[in-house]
Amino acid sequence: MTQRASSGGALWAVHHVDQDGSGGGHIFPAETVDWRAAEYGLTDIDEILDVILHEPHLPDIVDRDDAALRAGWVTSYTAGAEPITLFTASSTSDAYAAHRIRIDDTKETRVLVAAPGRGRNQLDVIRRRGVDKASVRAKRELVDTHRWQLIYGALPVAPPPLIPASSTLEVPRA
Repeated sequence: MTQRASSGGALWAVHHVDQDGSGGGHIFPAETVDWRAAEYGLTDIDEILDVILHEPHLPDIVDRDDAALRAGWVTSYTAGAEPITLFTASSTSDAYAAHRIRIDDTKETRVLVAAPGRGRNQLDVIRRRGVDKASVRAKRELVDTHRWQLIYGALPVAPPPLIPASSTLEVPRA
């Protein structure tokens, strides 16, 4: 596993070797860790990494064979109900429950990404870095606002600008 820099920011490159000996990898922006924490309300770095490393193996589209749909995680109980996704869920916990079911189904039916049974765990570098709480908080507000607008329409009051994030997200103390 390595970390690289690009014009778009830092990238994590996680290398793997399949059971048959062929190798490959998954490259993702370093801030993906903060995004998944914000999108799904996650705090455990191992859980965040489990989600990130299995996402490339999820089906490309959410369809009628979707694991969350089969488990009843739907937008309504009408004939036209759609499987819950990050931006159709009514809450972060519902979004995560549906996504977790998809991840678990992928682990059971497609691929199980796991650290080697012996030796040094390369993911410890990401674990030590952890999440940036201020970044997660700002991203969570963006996700929640976007989800609200998609489900319910415009906000009753326009949100404040997020720059600088730390000063506009706090209520002044009396």
